[in-house]
Amino acid sequence: MGDVLQAEDGWDAVLAHRPPFDPALTAVAARLGRCTSPAVVAAALADHGDGLLRQLAGLAVDRDWVTDCGGRLGAVLVLAEVDAAASALRSHVATARAGLLADLVQDHSLVDLADLLGVTRQALHKTLKNRGL
Repeated sequence: MGDVLQAEDGWDAVLAHRPPFDPALTAVAARLGRCTSPAVVAAALADHGDGLLRQLAGLAVDRDWVTDCGGRLGAVLVLAEVDAAASALRSHVATARAGLLADLVQDHSLVDLADLLGVTRQALHKTLKNRGL
């Protein structure tokens, strides 16, 4: 199969949520490629896995996601990618939020800022501390 991350295979674009130099990237693409296509993974990522989850819950869906994923093993791998993408997004959002909070505490007390945000002072302090701020 060669290098599974070459542009013509499509895995590089589909797995863009993963760090580009992650040593596991090639292995992830290879495992997915044994079960399904980049187009199926891209579609699952686009709908946040909702179609596949709905099918697994026995609800009506517009396509046979499990078959398109290459069976139950492929469905597990595709859902793992949905989870990896969500995790990457969560990490980016948390980093951006912590940076903004660090800026805001320069102009507001923790108590005032926590009140404005609807969180406890302790939760705000923990967020800032966990991000090294």
